[in-house]
Amino acid sequence: MEAFILGLEIYNKPTIRYRIEGFSLFVVNAWELMLKAELINRRENIHFDDSPNRTISISGTITKIYTDKNTRIRLNLEKIVELRNISSHFITEDYELKYAPLFQACVINYVNEIKRFHNIDITQDVAQNFLTVTTSLDPLTDEQIRLKYPSAVAEN
Repeated sequence: MEAFILGLEIYNKPTIRYRIEGFSLFVVNAWELMLKAELINRRENIHFDDSPNRTISISGTITKIYTDKNTRIRLNLEKIVELRNISSHFITEDYELKYAPLFQACVINYVNEIKRFHNIDITQDVAQNFLTVTTSLDPLTDEQIRLKYPSAVAEN
């Protein structure tokens, strides 16, 4: 829950420019820990057989819990994981408006799933009105991005 709350706090703090990257990093961590706890509750192994000090990845965890590839929760999580991976290599802050609905769905899904799997009500620790992600209403156009960044970065 700490990683989830930290992700929300980073995303909703107006002075932080690294919001998308920070949110995606912490929310993926929150999901991974929550889903691995569920696997442990199911008495499933979360470690590699040949390396007991290593646990399965978030992607492996997602596929064990959400076996249907078309589950909305799974699709949302896979997009967030992909964004987390991209965020570690590219600038993503200028796409905030594009990602806000994806993030909001992820927040709602997390709140529902931690209740379902672990009977934890996050609203006991975080007021429900703080479970909303805020977004900038001034997205950059493709042209503005090309002017702001070097060509290779802008095209990526």
